[in-house]
Amino acid sequence: MDLNVQTITVYPERTFTIARSSADAFERVILELEEAGTVGRGEAAPTGYYGESAPAAQQALESVEVEDPWDVEGTLAANAGLPPSALAALDAALHDLAAKRLSVPVYRLLGLGRPEPVTAYTLGIADAETTLRWAREMAGLPIFKMKVGGPEDVETVRAVSEEAPEAEIWVDANEAFSAEDAPEVARELKDIGVTMIEQPVPVSDGPEALRRWTGEARPVPVIADESAVTARDVPPLAGCVTGVNVKLVKCGGIRRALEMIHTARALGMMAMLGCMVETSLGISAAAHISGLVDFVDLDGPLLLADDPYTGLGFEKGRILLSGSPGLGVEPAGARQ
Repeated sequence: MDLNVQTITVYPERTFTIARSSADAFERVILELEEAGTVGRGEAAPTGYYGESAPAAQQALESVEVEDPWDVEGTLAANAGLPPSALAALDAALHDLAAKRLSVPVYRLLGLGRPEPVTAYTLGIADAETTLRWAREMAGLPIFKMKVGGPEDVETVRAVSEEAPEAEIWVDANEAFSAEDAPEVARELKDIGVTMIEQPVPVSDGPEALRRWTGEARPVPVIADESAVTARDVPPLAGCVTGVNVKLVKCGGIRRALEMIHTARALGMMAMLGCMVETSLGISAAAHISGLVDFVDLDGPLLLADDPYTGLGFEKGRILLSGSPGLGVEPAGARQ
């Protein structure tokens, strides 16, 4: 088997700002596994929040060992020491390779029906005038997920809700609120008509802070993101949040994402699929299991100025898988 690893840089169409950071470029690490002329691909989207970097992910993937590419579980277990985003790239490449060799899409390989989820579109943090302009530019999309940096951004949420009354509004605080903010801010967000609140408080505040938010926000769902990294994190959150945000790059790929989803379901919790700013390659891996969740936030390619992969379609917020074997995406051309 031939193994190739390269790091590429992708650029968002506009500066991407959340509560704790802002970026104009992202390094993504691409893994290619070639067996008998068939190539399986996966993408690592490392982030500093989880202590990862592109150089570390590339170095880790260059050390990958694959004895039997059909043995997906065994290969993942043998490489379990990889950083999660790198493990997600290996997981995706193995599924892509196996499904291509069987001439079926990955969702069929997993025994699933063809999903056609509707994704949210993320509006990063900016002043109200700029955010409204972005919302007008993307008019017609069914869901806006608004990043906020604290209670001061609630009025911007209100302005977008009034500008686009036909769209659902989700709010993602990336830990920017406090437990003490819950009564007032949750009430304001409910009055605005927000339909989901994601990770309102810091992980360090513990599940009880999330419980307070969930109680104040009810019936609006509160979803844990940074507090729920792997399946092991889900049981302690039961009763404290409505559901969990599953990201392949933080849990380690499709197989581990399925573990998180099934654990959440067993505990009566909702599930969401999220992403980083990723190309169609990274997003497609999650899209193939998106029929299993309640909320889908897989807009990575929509945020990019130039997606280096083709095959994943978007139509008024709906994700359209190509139906081709594997993940259904291929390189658009050489990228540095």
